[in-house]
Amino acid sequence: MSDTGALAYRVFSSSIARLISNGARRIMITSSGPGEGKSTIVAKLGENLARSDRLRIAIVDADAFRPTLHKFFQLDHRHGLGDLLGQISKADLNGDSSKQFGIGDWIELIRAQSRTGRFQVSEGSEEFSIIFNKGRVSSVPDRQGQRDFALRAQQEGSRPLGRGPSGPGPIEAELDSALQVELDKRLRRMLALAKPQYRFLPAPEAPAPEAGNRPTTASGATGIDRFILGMVGDELNQPYLSRQIPGYLKNTSMANLKVLTCGDLTTDSFYFAEPFVTVIDRLAKCFDAVLIDAPPVAFDTSTSLLAPAIDGVLLVVKADGFDVGVIQRAKDQLLRSGANLLGVALNQVDLPREAAFPYYQGSSREPA
Repeated sequence: MSDTGALAYRVFSSSIARLISNGARRIMITSSGPGEGKSTIVAKLGENLARSDRLRIAIVDADAFRPTLHKFFQLDHRHGLGDLLGQISKADLNGDSSKQFGIGDWIELIRAQSRTGRFQVSEGSEEFSIIFNKGRVSSVPDRQGQRDFALRAQQEGSRPLGRGPSGPGPIEAELDSALQVELDKRLRRMLALAKPQYRFLPAPEAPAPEAGNRPTTASGATGIDRFILGMVGDELNQPYLSRQIPGYLKNTSMANLKVLTCGDLTTDSFYFAEPFVTVIDRLAKCFDAVLIDAPPVAFDTSTSLLAPAIDGVLLVVKADGFDVGVIQRAKDQLLRSGANLLGVALNQVDLPREAAFPYYQGSSREPA
């Protein structure tokens, strides 16, 4: 790499490091079409960010159509993302292995599999239930169902749950104080059980969504769902995925840079379902930043459908590459999907050394 190219990557990486420090820790890198160099940018960006020794970086190869990152880092592509997602999707919630699950494992897997049904926690005469609807908590009834009515009444009221009289508000504005106290009390009793028994009773499933449909994101969760997660957050520190993911991550020459290769099971529908979002969220809890190499927008519309579940998206554009109309359509498609478009990375541009300023257009400006 030329001195100018190395300088450009360092400046570019500094811009991304500032975004990371401001909370954009899950970053998707995509392009309008194939051949624009997005995978090279992901790899070089990961190396530059990790080189400071201050950031722990995970790189995820989510381009099932043209996986490349394993070649860049000279890694075996097998036993990667697709295999991990397959394992999560097929995990038997009521099988023998579930006997070792804690409450955090159960909740995380129910969410990852977008399951609908009743999760029961019991010990002796104590019994609690959490009702899930497509992976999100919809109610926490007591044994007589009296408080369940209160939850349903709020969910089915005249204003959407999650919005106050003047717009979005905190959880406290969504759940009345009496209901908060009751939920808090019930959850604390459930978490205090010494030797609880767990069971998941599935309810009839709605027809499965078509592959590529938008995954459920945190923004689609109800106030009850967020309240429950806030209460049991400490129980989610070391769940099932935290024990499984390290076995799929591959080492590089840098101790603080890991790669999750594409893997053998590269079924398209895996990447744009709830398990994918769950894996990225779990990686974000273990690393300072997660860089996702996603398929080109024009090549795979699922990229724009997944983008809203990520903190931000960078669009790679090759100088003298695709027609500007193609690039504009890719940008518009991402924005229509609700993606947070951080900016554009202009790649393979020939600039003299003195003109090698950042190619990254900051999020404070309208992306090109």
